[in-house]
Amino acid sequence: MGFFSGCARLLLIVFNFIFWLSGAAILGVGIWILVDPNMKEYMEVIKDASKDGEFLKVAAYILIGFGAFVFLVGFCGCCGAIRSSKCLLGFYILFLVVVFAGELAAGIYVAVYKNDTNSKLDSGLTKSIQENYGVKLTTAWDFVQTELKCCGGVNYTDYKNSTWTRENDKVIPPSCCTLNSTGQPESYDNCNQLKPNFFYEKGCRDALEDWINDHSVIIIGVGCGIAALEIFGLICAICFCRHIDREKYSSN
Repeated sequence: MGFFSGCARLLLIVFNFIFWLSGAAILGVGIWILVDPNMKEYMEVIKDASKDGEFLKVAAYILIGFGAFVFLVGFCGCCGAIRSSKCLLGFYILFLVVVFAGELAAGIYVAVYKNDTNSKLDSGLTKSIQENYGVKLTTAWDFVQTELKCCGGVNYTDYKNSTWTRENDKVIPPSCCTLNSTGQPESYDNCNQLKPNFFYEKGCRDALEDWINDHSVIIIGVGCGIAALEIFGLICAICFCRHIDREKYSSN
């Protein structure tokens, strides 16, 4: 075996070890999005407000599927490199192209639906507060408002004429109030009277849009990083295949 062939084989083996690790990273990100209880609360609010907020969950399933597929791709690559099998390397190249195309499609899907979801949040968040707070999304909204230090969708006035306000004869809920060191409202009476510094005056719209953008960037960033590795692996595999042909030709 020539020096170039040995280097190409070693590079492929090292690359596929890194590729396996990247597969674990893809799986980890996908599973994290699905099982993180905090993530669930955010997605419940976004889904109710946009009526189409499942894109992060769909992206998570795509990541899990591709993460598992990467293990198969890495196995074919390692076996093909160790055995100098042009057939296995051919499957490896094909699988890399499929994974690359899938990641590209997933990235486009997340980018498009992220913008579409953000555009629906303005009116959707206000409607969600007025119709569903105190009915079915109380826990989710309380979590979002406490974590993001915000109140309502556009702002605290979203609670005016809401179902919760009519039933409780209050202006805003405790989750809109600034908290003391024990995690309780500093003064709910002052908060409910809308006294400055006792409640969150800004709405949750901008904070939720930032949250969507940040988590979309994580998904797209992981995909781009893996895509760069795949291009490198594709080049190594093609070069190794060509060198196998040359060695067979020279041996004959």
